[in-house]
Amino acid sequence: MSELGKTDNAPPIWLLGLVGSVSPFAMTIVIPLLPMIGLLFDETPARLQYLASAYIFGLAIAQPFAGILSDRIGRRPILLSGLIIFVLASVGLAICVHFETMVFLRFVQAIGISVGTVVARAVARDLLEGEQLLRAFSFMSASLGTAPILAPIFGGLTGYYLGYQGVYLVTTLIGLTIFYWSWQSIPETGGSSDNEKNTRDNIFMLIKSRRFIGYTGIFGFLQATFLSFVSIGAAVFDDYFGIGQIGFGIIWGLMACAYVSGSVLLNGLAKRFGSVNLTQYCVTTLLGFGWLAFFIQSQLGITIFTVLIPLTGLMLVSGVLTPIAMLGAVEIFPRISGTASGFSSSCGLMIGGIFSVISGSVYELGYIYVALVCAIATSLVALSWLFVRLSDPK
Repeated sequence: MSELGKTDNAPPIWLLGLVGSVSPFAMTIVIPLLPMIGLLFDETPARLQYLASAYIFGLAIAQPFAGILSDRIGRRPILLSGLIIFVLASVGLAICVHFETMVFLRFVQAIGISVGTVVARAVARDLLEGEQLLRAFSFMSASLGTAPILAPIFGGLTGYYLGYQGVYLVTTLIGLTIFYWSWQSIPETGGSSDNEKNTRDNIFMLIKSRRFIGYTGIFGFLQATFLSFVSIGAAVFDDYFGIGQIGFGIIWGLMACAYVSGSVLLNGLAKRFGSVNLTQYCVTTLLGFGWLAFFIQSQLGITIFTVLIPLTGLMLVSGVLTPIAMLGAVEIFPRISGTASGFSSSCGLMIGGIFSVISGSVYELGYIYVALVCAIATSLVALSWLFVRLSDPK
């Protein structure tokens, strides 16, 4: 297919961004509802966390399968089928009256929307090239960074006026809208006659590719870098600085702006420095910010300035690096970009989740240990980049 033909057949970049951002939006929109749900269903805070963990578990399991099926069956039917599952699960969540059913439906909801991020990346790789492809991934990265910030605000306001049922009805409407736009605008780009043996061979090919492992590692440990903070951020601001949840939300929104700014700057920076040099500069800068935060906090103490200044730098650089890593993982083997996208997303989610748990565990010993966890994550980003640099083209 010619470059012109690809471009003419491509869906709008904004639609790919929306398709990919529904998953994190639906994951975090329930956060402000947890106290309300706890009261209504007489559940403890520990059990309420199942609503989040079931969703994350569903995503981690389903994304690789979504990628494999999008390569074998096609991007379009997998995306539309997943959106239907998401809509039906959202309707079920709005009317269910048992907490255990709600947890199960959150798992199903995640399985359905797991196709969004995977298919959006694969379609962009199938239909776009060069600067347009990089622009699409930078926009998708910005959308992924913005959705988890806006969703709790939206969920809190909707829940206040319409209850948790209203919030789940909102996700239903969002799913239906994305389904309609996808039906109208996203063409078929995947699908092959690969059998089960070829699928296994494709998976082994990805596992043996140091470039794929390296870019997936960069993506995953970038998630770990800021998820290590997010998981305990509200507690840090309350315990150390006396800033409540509203103040934390505002400050974290500003951090998200730094992340989005990095994604927006990506195209211009890539033109000026080249993709490889830009990645090298960003990895080095990220590593510097990570360890600088640890050292200045260990020497000067935990203050709002010693926390926020390096964190802003980490978020800005992550905004540049994340789309580079997302694109790097799916462009190595174009024929199986869906499989690559699914496994890369799933691995990134699991790495981020593991570091989030570690961060929450060590926070009891003091925030400085969380800073150390973040610094280690930046070192693993650098190690993953070394994997890419030492690899063969394939």
